[in-house]
Amino acid sequence: MRGFAFRTGLTFEWNGAAHRIERLGAGDQVVLERLGDGQTVLSSRQELLAVFGTGQLSIPNADTAPAPKGYRRPLADLPSHIQAKVSTRMTYLDAIREAGQVPLTSYHLSSVIAEVSKRISDPHPPSPTTVYRWHQAYRRAQDARALIPRFDRRGGAGTRQADRIRDLFGEAAEEAFRASPSAAIKSIFTRLEGKIRAENAKRLPADQLRLPSVRTVYRLFGRLEAYDQTRLAEGKHVADRRYRVAKAGPVVDGILMRVEVDHTPLDLFLIDEITGLPLGRPVLTLFIDVYSRFPVGYYLSFGGTSAAAVVGGLRHAILPKTPVKEVIPDLPVEHAWPCYGLIAVLVADNGLEFYSTALDSVAMDLGMSIIYCPKRQPWFKGAIERFLQTFNFTLSHQLPGTSLSRLEDRGDYDSQKHALLTLAEFKHLLEKWLLDIYAQTVHRGIGTTPWAKWHEGLKRHTPELPVSLDDLQRRIGMAEERTLRRDGIVLKGIRYAGPDLDPILRTWGPGVKLRLVFDAEDLGSIQVWAPEQQDPVTVPALNQAYAKGLTLLQHELIQQQVRENGDSAENPDAVAKAKYDLAIAVDELLKGRKQRGRRRAANIHGKTSTHPEARLNPGTPPKPVTKPIPTPEAALDEPPAPLSSFQLSRGRRV
Repeated sequence: MRGFAFRTGLTFEWNGAAHRIERLGAGDQVVLERLGDGQTVLSSRQELLAVFGTGQLSIPNADTAPAPKGYRRPLADLPSHIQAKVSTRMTYLDAIREAGQVPLTSYHLSSVIAEVSKRISDPHPPSPTTVYRWHQAYRRAQDARALIPRFDRRGGAGTRQADRIRDLFGEAAEEAFRASPSAAIKSIFTRLEGKIRAENAKRLPADQLRLPSVRTVYRLFGRLEAYDQTRLAEGKHVADRRYRVAKAGPVVDGILMRVEVDHTPLDLFLIDEITGLPLGRPVLTLFIDVYSRFPVGYYLSFGGTSAAAVVGGLRHAILPKTPVKEVIPDLPVEHAWPCYGLIAVLVADNGLEFYSTALDSVAMDLGMSIIYCPKRQPWFKGAIERFLQTFNFTLSHQLPGTSLSRLEDRGDYDSQKHALLTLAEFKHLLEKWLLDIYAQTVHRGIGTTPWAKWHEGLKRHTPELPVSLDDLQRRIGMAEERTLRRDGIVLKGIRYAGPDLDPILRTWGPGVKLRLVFDAEDLGSIQVWAPEQQDPVTVPALNQAYAKGLTLLQHELIQQQVRENGDSAENPDAVAKAKYDLAIAVDELLKGRKQRGRRRAANIHGKTSTHPEARLNPGTPPKPVTKPIPTPEAALDEPPAPLSSFQLSRGRRV
C-alpha cells in the first residue's frame, strides 16, 4: 500500500504544517520546503522517522488515493472466492516482476501468462491486455486492493425514481404507519397511488409522474435505514433506544456528588399483619449514589408516587441509619448502613412529584441542585434504572407472593394466594439483602463492592449533616403559605396556635403571610417562619387528641366526610365521629374481597417503611352529633339525612 517513503516530491504534514521533500542529500540529510511560507527546512532521515513513530507526521492524501478504487478494508474481510481471484492476479504480476525487464507487449506477456496458467492450473487464463491493466493499476496504487474485482459496481447503483416520487413515498409511508404499526407495503402503495394521482392532476400532460410498481415500492422501503424502518413501525422513542450506542456515564469523583432517584412498583404482594389478607404491591422510592452504587435511602408506601414519598425518602437518605428492627427471628443484619449526608446533585425524571414546590423548597434550603432528565430517556439516570431491575429480579422475584415482571411469566402461580410477608418483614429482608448481599458483591460497573467503594470515597469526602435533627425536620417537609389570624393559623382545616405566635402577631399584625413546613405523616405540629426570621418556631395543633399522629390523607378523608354529613369542620364532636367512622370503615375494607380496596385501606392507615405497622386509632366511640330540631316547615326544605356510616367509595381515589 502507498505510504510514507523518502522520495523527492513527497508531500506530508509535520506538526500540522505541510512539507515537501525537495532534495535527498548525501548520507542522512533531507532538504524540505514548508509549503505555508516557502521556508527551507533541513532535517534528517532519522529525525523524520522518529516523528513518524510518534504520530506527528502523516500523509494527508493517503486515504484519498484513487488506486484502491474505494475499497479500504482489510483483504481478510473479502469472501474467499474474491481473495482467491486477488491471489491469482498477484501471481501473474509476480511472474512479470521476476522475469526482469520484460516489455509489456502482447507477444512477451503471452509467454508469461501461458507459463503461469500451466503452473497454477488456471482454466481461464487472462488476456495480455487484462494483465497489462492489472499491472498499471497495481503500479499506481502499490496496493493489492487495486486488484480486487469490483463486481458490485455493475449495474445501476442508485434509484431511478424521481425526487418527487421519493418524497411522496415518504409521506405515504408515514401516513400508513401512523394509521397502523403493522402497515403492509401494499397499504403504502395504495396511498402512494392516490398521492401520485392527485399530483398529476396539477401537472401538465408532458410532466406527468409515472406510478412505480409494487415491487419498486418494496425496493424503496428496503433502501430505508433500519432506524427509519423502526421509527415508522414502532415510533421514534423506540428507535432512539434500540439504535443508541451505549456511552460512558457522567464522571463522578466522590460520594454524594450525584444521587439518582426513581420509583418502582415492587413485583411482590404484601399482606396485613392482622387480617393476613394481601394488601397489594407497594411502591419503592429509592435514592442511589452513582459513585459507589450504594443506595443511600428509600421509602416504601402503598400510596403511589407523590411528593410526600420523595420527601420521606430524602429524609431517610440524609439521616444516619438506625439498625432495622429484626421482625424475622434468627435473621440479623450483619453490616451497618454507612450512608448518610447532604446530597450535592439529585437526578430525577419528569414526574410531577419531582416538580413540586415542597421539593424545590427543600433543595434550596439544603443547597442541593436538581437535574431533570429528558423525557422518555431513562439512560440519563442509568444507575438507578439498573439497580431497580437488579432489585426486583434478585430479591422480589425470589420471595413468596411475587408477581414477576410479566403476567405471562406467572403461569398457574397465584401471587396473592402465596403472599406471606408483611411490610415490616419485607423491610427487614430488604435491608438484609441490601447490606449483607448486594453491598458485599463486586459491581461490574465500578470493579469493586459498593461497600468498599463507599468507604474509599469517605477518605476524600466527609459527609455533612444539618446542625441538628430538629433543623433537618424544619427543612424537609411539605411547604405551604398561610395567613396569620388572631385565632392562629388554619392549615388544611386544622387550627394551630401557641405562645410562639404572639411575638409574630405583635410585630407584623394579623394578615401577615407565613411560610409553613409540615410532615404529611403527622399533623400534630407545624414549623412556622415569620418574615425576616432566621429560625422557625414549632406550633402545635390545638386539638392534639385529633391531630397527633394523623396523616394528611386521613385528615382529608375525615374532612370530606364531615362536609358530606352537612356538619361543620369546627364541630369537635362531628370531626371525632368522622374519624371513628373512618377507622371502622378502613378496618372493614381490610377484610374485603377486593385487593384494590385492601391496598387503599393500607394507604389510609399510613403504612410506610417509616411506620410499617401503622394503624388509624379510632379512639373512644364519639358522642352523637346533636343538631337543632327543625320546624315542620323547614324540614320540608331539607335534603334527606346522609348515611351515618363512612362511605369510602364516595371519597377521593387513593
